[in-house]
Amino acid sequence: MSDRTAAIEAMLSKNPEDVFLRYSLGMEYASTGRLDEACEQFDLCLHADADYLPAYVEAGKAYRQAGRGNKAKEMFARGLEIALKTGDNHTADRIRQQMELLK
Repeated sequence: MSDRTAAIEAMLSKNPEDVFLRYSLGMEYASTGRLDEACEQFDLCLHADADYLPAYVEAGKAYRQAGRGNKAKEMFARGLEIALKTGDNHTADRIRQQMELLK
């Protein structure tokens, strides 16, 4: 386990509802190939804040890399819906690009 991962986990133990820390831990897990743990952290992040767009993008990518295409499609579709509703065209474009990789 990296020092960075350990530091984020320690901060989360003190503030388990912190969405950004959950997202950060998911990113750390994904970067080291711990995809199941990354997906779990992104799911917890979205449970705490269903509108946190970066988590949809990264969760979709992690699920795709873990071979769970249907779950990746679900994450991307939900994120795209929110991005379009909020006018976040940049994130909508990023999600569309990721969705193309699932075809």
